[in-house]
Amino acid sequence: MGNKSTGLFLGFILVVFMAGCVTAAATKKPSAPINKIALATFTVRNWEGVVSGTAGNARGNELISNMLSGLLTSTENKIAGVKRLNRMSGFINNPTYRSFNVKSDVTLMQPKMGGTPVVNFSTSEGDVVAARLTPETAKKLCATLQVDAVVVVYSEWAVAMGHFVPTQRALAKDVVTVWDRDGNLIFNKRVDETGSGVLGGPYSPVVVNEGTIKQWSEAYNKALDQIVAEMKAALK
Repeated sequence: MGNKSTGLFLGFILVVFMAGCVTAAATKKPSAPINKIALATFTVRNWEGVVSGTAGNARGNELISNMLSGLLTSTENKIAGVKRLNRMSGFINNPTYRSFNVKSDVTLMQPKMGGTPVVNFSTSEGDVVAARLTPETAKKLCATLQVDAVVVVYSEWAVAMGHFVPTQRALAKDVVTVWDRDGNLIFNKRVDETGSGVLGGPYSPVVVNEGTIKQWSEAYNKALDQIVAEMKAALK
């Protein structure tokens, strides 16, 4: 095995074991009944550019960007099954909401709604990966959006290598947190899932095209469905 192949193989192993490590934080009971919520932000991280490549003349990032807009809508639809939802379309251009935006230390892919990107509230890598807000930011968001709690969704997209059969599959690591109007973290869950399709062998390049991009979407939704089911039980 050449040095280049060895490096590529070790790189994928590193993605599987190190990408997006999250330490679960303790949660509290809501300080008041949760009747209305809002998805405050939804961001995706392309781990070390693993999700890349081309599809004809279309760049991988363009395909990802187009996919994210649909995932933003479907994510809100799933969360709407938990509690009454203040949809992002009603506040995406709210000046106060947008004033909370900060520049992250990591490169994030942020979906757009009506051409406007969602707001990011976390600066450091640790806060981004843990979907963490400061209590003060959580309080201000709840007041601005007129809800009892806000939801933060983060997903890290990478490639998983099979243990016994060395094939590559799309990997999504979803982290969802919920913060009440007093700034308390009341729900915190991470689920990792893979797509059902095979992207290629252990040393083949991962190419994003119209077919493979759906694998990350599938993995994301599989993980999110599990999280939303737990959220519904936790916030009942």
